[in-house]
Amino acid sequence: MSLSNRSLYLTVGLIVVLLVLAASVYFLSFGNLSGMGTAEYNLLFTVVNLITDVVFASVATINMLEVKKSRNEMVRPHLALEPAYFDYDMKTGDIIGFTCLNLLNAGTVARDVEIDFCSSGKCTMLYAASVGTNDRVQLWNGRFSELGDNVTTKVRYKNMFGKSLEESFTIDIDSIKKAQRKFVPVLNPSNAK
Repeated sequence: MSLSNRSLYLTVGLIVVLLVLAASVYFLSFGNLSGMGTAEYNLLFTVVNLITDVVFASVATINMLEVKKSRNEMVRPHLALEPAYFDYDMKTGDIIGFTCLNLLNAGTVARDVEIDFCSSGKCTMLYAASVGTNDRVQLWNGRFSELGDNVTTKVRYKNMFGKSLEESFTIDIDSIKKAQRKFVPVLNPSNAK
């Protein structure tokens, strides 16, 4: 659930609570004046309290679920493919490919990491006991033309709490070439001085 959805639910919940409270104050203050008996008065008071409790419980449940999602996101490794060591065209200075492909972790530690790296119809099965924050696992090293038209990487790992997770990454080199896109290096601000 995104931040805007959560804000919407909280806002609607608070508006409903305020409307129910305003209605209850009105009926409790002016209910006896309109000829309402004690039994009806008590029934109305009970219904208003029940509605208010349901709204508060709903808002609390939504908040609890959001906190759980946030906690799970905080302890999840954030993996990505990172091309490195670029090949340049001597005439234009454009990047025409890369000679190294890494798996980068920008999140918490990933444990018991199994990696299936496939390119040019060949698959390589790799293993790392753990990949820490800002660690890189070199998946491939060679000539850019050896990668073929598509690179697929499947990663199975466990987070800090031992929960098994799986992610898949693809670089569609053929579509990049067809669209005539240029590779660009991604600079790390701590290294750019």
